[in-house]
Amino acid sequence: MTARQLMDADEEDRAAQVALLHHVLDEHPTLLHQSDLIRELASGADDWTERDSVERAISELVKQGLLQYLGDFVLPTRPAVYGRLLGEL
Repeated sequence: MTARQLMDADEEDRAAQVALLHHVLDEHPTLLHQSDLIRELASGADDWTERDSVERAISELVKQGLLQYLGDFVLPTRPAVYGRLLGEL
């Protein structure tokens, strides 16, 4: 994989994370099931790569402390919600 392809992949991952975080914050305080999020954000596609992209975005946002799991549900953390209230997210 070339440096350009790696950069494009990183940009795609960041775009997926931004879309996911905005979606979860828009739906807050509704609890969103992880499989529903994947289906919604992968545009209902059966394409494994799109679904995998959403799963990676969820994992990365959890790792960075912006999302959290509640069983099979995904919800924003207090810092993420506060960032939205400040107009930063």
